Amino acid sequence: MPEKKTSPGPTYRILLQESISPSAADWFGGITIRKQEKGQTVLEGQFPDQSALRGFMNQLWDFNFTVLRLEKLTKPPDSQSQ
Repeated sequence: MPEKKTSPGPTYRILLQESISPSAADWFGGITIRKQEKGQTVLEGQFPDQSALRGFMNQLWDFNFTVLRLEKLTKPPDSQSQ
C-alpha cells in the first residue's frame, strides 16, 4: 500500500497579548516566536489541518494566553490551483 503524503498545511500567524520568551520555542514545537513592541508576541507556524490548529489554540487557552488575532497566511499547496 503506498504511503500517503501529507501536506504541511497552511501557515498561521497568531498575535498574543502577552510576552513570551523565544527560549520557549521548544515547547511550541517548530512555531516561530517574535516579540513585539507593546509586550505582545507573534507566533507563526504551519498546521496540517483544522484539528491541529484547534489543539494548539486550546493549549494557548489552557495557559491563559490572550489571543488578539489569528490570520491564515497561505493555502495548502493542493488547494491553490482551485
